[in-house]
Formats: sequence, C-alpha cells, structure tokens
Amino acid sequence: MKHIFITGTGKGIGKALAELLLKNNEYKVTGISRKNTIEHINYSHITTDLSNTGDTESIYFPDLKDIDEIVLINNAGVISEIHRTGKLTNSVIINDFNVNIVSPVILMNNFIRKYQHYTNKRTIINISSGAGKHAVDAWGVYCASKSALNIFSEAVSLEQSFQTPETQIKVFSVAPGVVDTEMQEKIRQSDENEFSNKEIFLNLKKNNELSSPLQAAELLLKIINNTEKINEVIIDVRHLTL
Repeated sequence: MKHIFITGTGKGIGKALAELLLKNNEYKVTGISRKNTIEHINYSHITTDLSNTGDTESIYFPDLKDIDEIVLINNAGVISEIHRTGKLTNSVIINDFNVNIVSPVILMNNFIRKYQHYTNKRTIINISSGAGKHAVDAWGVYCASKSALNIFSEAVSLEQSFQTPETQIKVFSVAPGVVDTEMQEKIRQSDENEFSNKEIFLNLKKNNELSSPLQAAELLLKIINNTEKINEVIIDVRHLTL
C-alpha cells in the first residue's frame, strides 16, 4: 500500500492527480485543501486554509511504518493579483507567500521530522513553475515564491545526502507546464496595461496549447513511479524522458 498526501485537491491538478491515483487500489490519498470535492473509500481529507500558517502547523502526519511508500505533494499554489509592485495589496502578498512557500516548507519540515528515520520509500514533490526560473511582468510574488520553492527543494535534497542511504528522502521541484486551470483563466482576464504578456496566454488557449489537469497528473504519476531514475531536483515535465 502507498500513502500520498496532496495539497490543493479541491480542483485543478491536485484533484486530477488524486482521482487518478484512486483508480488503483494500492493507493490511499489524503487531500489537504479548503474544500473536499472527492468521495472515495481510500480518500481522506484535511480541511485546511494554507494561507493560514497556524492551520498548516497543526497538520498531523500519522504513523505509516507498514506502508510501502509515502509521498508528500505540495501542489497548492496561487497568484491572487496580477499587478506590478506598488499596486499590490499587502495582505495579498502575505497570503500568496504563505500558500506558495511558507506552508509547503512547514509541511516538508513536519513530513521529514516524522518520516526521516523510516526505511520505506519516501518522496516529496513540490509543484513549482517555469516562472520560478525567470522574472515575469506583474508576477513578482508568484515568481519569487516559486523560485524559493526551487532552492529550498535543492537545499533539502542536499541535506538528505548526509543521511544514511536507507533513510534518505527524495525531493523534487516540478514545473508541470502550462495547464488549463482557473489560474490560467485569471491570467487571461488580467489587465493588459498591467500584464504585458497577456496576449501570449490568450494565444495559448486559442491555439489549444494548454495541457489538461489530467495530462499534468499523468506526468506527475510517472515521476512518482520512477524516482530512482531521476537525479536532478528541479524538473520541467516538458523535458521529462522516462
């Protein structure tokens, strides 16, 4: 049996991945999000607002010594405002950093504290973005938080190299490509006077160049099933060869 913890299972990639995993009876899934939209005998849900770090700190990882594999997928992410710096709402800045980097780091910390000395297969997959590698107009908070997620993933992976081989936890930061989610819809509805790249995203939708959440989920499942074949920490699924 394999136990997978996934944040952001209420919609988008998180929901698609949870439903894909649950088609196989060897998986148990715990979803972590504000809303529960999944009903399945092997699914449990933790109702949590990841923008509230106090809620995140209270999440409990159970004893799972008899489980073959344990995976944490920090999937939840948000871009609440598409404005240039100076026009951002300060409370929204805090909200988005909490969801995109602070809560994932807390969950990684708690996951590693609980499972470091286990010897079954354990993996952390953080869902990042290509925007974590370069600056994007009006996405400063999103870019910075995803960049932080990348470098923190690399730091944790380095730390794991000092553990005994049988207790090491694999860590990845994965850019899932451009996926047709509510975030993309928000981007397409943004003010072109605030966001100079709007036309690019309109054309991606117009030309059917967006991946579906299910397609993204299928690529993430490939990573879950082939962690021993992947040596790099930061991955772009568009360049994945498995």
